[in-house]
This record gives sequence, C-alpha cells and structure tokens, in this order.
Amino acid sequence: MRPFFIIIFYTGLTFGQQKPIVFYNEVGEEINQLEFLRSKDYSENLDLYFENDTTQIGILITRQKFGHLDKKTFVNFKSYLSNISDKQIDSSQNIVINYLTPLPKKVDNIKSKSSWNVLEKHYLRKLHKIADINQFWITSPESDNLNFYHHNKINWISDKDNLFKNLFFPYDVRYGNFILIKPDGSYYYYLGEHSKYKIWEKAEKFFK
Repeated sequence: MRPFFIIIFYTGLTFGQQKPIVFYNEVGEEINQLEFLRSKDYSENLDLYFENDTTQIGILITRQKFGHLDKKTFVNFKSYLSNISDKQIDSSQNIVINYLTPLPKKVDNIKSKSSWNVLEKHYLRKLHKIADINQFWITSPESDNLNFYHHNKINWISDKDNLFKNLFFPYDVRYGNFILIKPDGSYYYYLGEHSKYKIWEKAEKFFK
C-alpha cells in the first residue's frame, strides 16, 4: 500500500542531511537510493520529493494508468462534472479532461503567457475528429496561474471539492495531466508535462 504523509513538495533532490531519507518505488515499496535513481525514467515515471517533521521522502509515481470507475462512482463523478461545468454530460459520449495542477506557481513563471500547444484551437478540432468527445478544462482550486494558461480563452473550471485529486491525482506534479474516459467508466490517464500530440495519440488508441 502506498504510504501517506503530511507533506511539503520539493522539485528536486535537494535534501539536507539533518533528517533520514526514505525512498519508495511506484507500488509503495521501500527501496534504497541507488535503486531509486536507477529506476527513474521520465518516459515511465516521475520522481517526487517530500518531507514531514521527521523524514525526507522520495517517491516514484507511474505516469500512465488504466482503470475503471464502478457504476456508482461514475454516476457521482458525472453529476459533479456537470455541476461545476454547468454542462450536460451525454452518457454516450467519451470524456476528455485536461487537468491543470497548481504547479508551477505564478511566482515561478518567466513568460507572461504559455505557449503550450494543447491550448491551440487546432488541438480541439482534431480531437473531435478522433471520436465523439465531451471536452472539459479543469484546474486545481489551488492554482494561482490561470492567466498564464490563457484564462481569457480557455474555460478553466475549478475542481472545487478536489474530486479529481481524490479519484485520480493525489500528487501535484508539474504542469498538468490529462484523462480519457469511455461511456462505460473505463479510463486512461497520463501525468505531467505533455503535448497535444500525446493526447491525440492516446485518444486514437483508447477510443478506437
């Protein structure tokens, strides 16, 4: 079982020596530092770093996951999504969600506007050619950087009750995640930095 902590997020391996360091792999098993470093693979996992009052923690999380929401959870999820978006959820449509994490924070931005190609109009045009899709733009309620992500053009909607975080994204990785959901509740998600090409590629395979 994956361990739970009261945590502070660190963006790199910058631990001091005043606290013991513990490392975990993707399934929550404790491993040594050498195994941890050898297992790091940006194409497959992300390395996150935390600390609590007594311990420093490094943990690997898998970037991609397939899963399935049970009927009750899926119904509640669609009801919540419809409520926060004020948009009717067609039960026959696939759902695509771009989820914006709270990282990086506004103070960390150098540029005034993001050049992320997921925010381009062409992204949605091609996505709707792939399958019958209901698209949503969801953001962590802790995000303070929506202007950077073209809030004047993109209808970013706050995950006000942190349902997405509780169901799918317990860790705040940098930049954002995306999730694809079929009408039967099957889902696929990808964590962290990605392009429109990654979403198109995965949608073509998942929704075929």
